[in-house]
Formats: sequence, structure tokens, C-alpha cells
Amino acid sequence: MALRIGISYAPQSGPYPRYIEATQSAAARLGLDVEVIDLCARPEEAARIDGVIFTGGGDVAPARFGKADEANRCEGIKLARDDHEFRLCDIACARELPILGICRGEQVLNVHFGGTLITHIATASDHVKRDDGEDAQHEITTVAGSIVAQLASAGRAAVNSSHHQAVDRLGAPFVVTARASDGTIEAYEWAEPDGKPFFLAVQWHPERMNQSDALAGPIFEQFLKAVAGSRSYA
Repeated sequence: MALRIGISYAPQSGPYPRYIEATQSAAARLGLDVEVIDLCARPEEAARIDGVIFTGGGDVAPARFGKADEANRCEGIKLARDDHEFRLCDIACARELPILGICRGEQVLNVHFGGTLITHIATASDHVKRDDGEDAQHEITTVAGSIVAQLASAGRAAVNSSHHQAVDRLGAPFVVTARASDGTIEAYEWAEPDGKPFFLAVQWHPERMNQSDALAGPIFEQFLKAVAGSRSYA
């Protein structure tokens, strides 16, 4: 029986097919049968998926985290997408699904759990795309014992970057597990993971990196292993 992986928002244009490709590639490396579902096109499938990936995109409406007066610092707000993804957060949490959040997805999840965002980081020029349209590159430092530290065994790793916002106050259930040199929160996980489903939220875009890099393809593999090992498949 195929694992059913929901993608929160994955239209068949722009950068979004990369999320599906990265998931399918990781599944092939693991020998897993996976069906990937765009939950924006098929929201009713949220009741039947086995795990969910929250994807990147425009900014979350700042009114959701108490900074409505900073809306002029935001870009690409889509209220309908916010509504859809916050409902999906409710479903995923109620069903105790394994969750992977990427870039905007990391930010959505933090806000859902009571955290806030920096609407425009002071070092944004170091994190947005380069003038040639390619992702910026920088190193992160991981926290020992975390999922990302296990993948980046040296404690440091290079990642890509394409964002101007970042996590500000972290939601109460989480702990920071990676930072950039400027202090930007690059990853967080459960503070107390025992008895909880897999959860990893990252600020970079592993789907757009070389899938052999430590914090690219292996992230999707860890997520899929957790889905395959969840109660539904025990």
C-alpha cells in the first residue's frame, strides 16, 4: 500500500514541482511506494494522507501573529492560502501526522503553534535570491542531538536561502536546532519529541539543493522513514 504524502500547496508551475520530485526521488532511494497529493487542489484528501509537507511561498499575513501594522513589510500575501494551510495544520495535528515544513512552511507552523515572525530581517540581503535569480548560500550550525545534527555530522553544513522573513518568537512546543551565523533560526523541532510524530521545520529549500547534500535529500528520506514507521504502518 502506497504511502500518501500530502503537499500543502503544489501547483504545476513555478518552483512547486520540485517538492514532488524531491519526495519521489527520496522514496525511490528508500524503495518506498509513495503517492504525492497536492492538498490545495484536493483538500478533501487531508483526511486520508499519512504525512504532510508544508511548502514555501509568499508571506503569512502578519495579522495572524499580532503584527498587522507591519503589513507594508510583507510580500506575496495570499489570504486564501493562509486559510487553507492553517486548516491543514489543525488536521495534521489532530491526526498526529508526521510533518515537514520548508521555508514559508516553517513560518506557518511556528505561527500555528503560537509563535511570531520577523516581517523583514535586518540581514535580508544575505538571505534573499542573488541578482542572477539563484538562491543565496550560507552555512548553518546545528544543535547536537537534533535531526539536522544527525544528518550534518560535522555540526555545520551549507544550505541555500531565499527568504526575507524568519522565525521571531518560537512556538512553545519547539526548540531551535540550527542557526545561521547572523542568528537567524534555520531549523526547529519538538523540544520533547518522545511520543510525538516526526516534526522538522527548516528555513532553507532542500528540494532545490543537490539531493546528495547532507541537508537536502536526506531530510526527505528521514521524513518518509518516519511516515513509513508511523502507527499506520507499524
